[in-house]
Amino acid sequence: MRTRPVTRFEVLMLCLSCCVFAIPSNGKGEAAKNASEAGLGERIPQEFSFSLTRLPEKPNQYSLVLSDGDEKSISGIFSVDQLQILRAIMTEAEKFAVNDEAAGTKDPITTRFEDKQENAFVVDVEKSGNQSKLFLTLTSEIGRMTVDAGKVIRSTRREEGFFFDLLGRLESTLPKAAKPAK
Repeated sequence: MRTRPVTRFEVLMLCLSCCVFAIPSNGKGEAAKNASEAGLGERIPQEFSFSLTRLPEKPNQYSLVLSDGDEKSISGIFSVDQLQILRAIMTEAEKFAVNDEAAGTKDPITTRFEDKQENAFVVDVEKSGNQSKLFLTLTSEIGRMTVDAGKVIRSTRREEGFFFDLLGRLESTLPKAAKPAK
């Protein structure tokens, strides 16, 4: 019987295919939803985390995994060019989130940030009162998932959530985008 060595990429793909994938409608877990419906107070925000790993076999590609505490996750393999688009979308969304432009006083106002050609990433910024909430939607070959990625208290510029950690990681990991010549 002949055998062949298994590459790291094959192991990674096998591990990712064994994960439980879901598409929560608002990035909050069922436990928080049930607590709210039972009259136990406000929904508790679900904690999400991310993993961004360069693929050893293909140095221009990265694995991005988003997961929550309930073992729901989504992953995808993205090129450096795709991740630079994600970084640009997140940077613009962050700039918008910290200013008072288009902030709803009574009802929240949501503004969407996306790229016309790259549909793998969407960031929605929901502004209400003095707070901005950021929602990240990741679409890959295996599905789509929207997560509550962070929030900003605009008066203090206080930032919470993995959105800002992911943005910092993209900024430190990816090459700087070339600026167009004038």
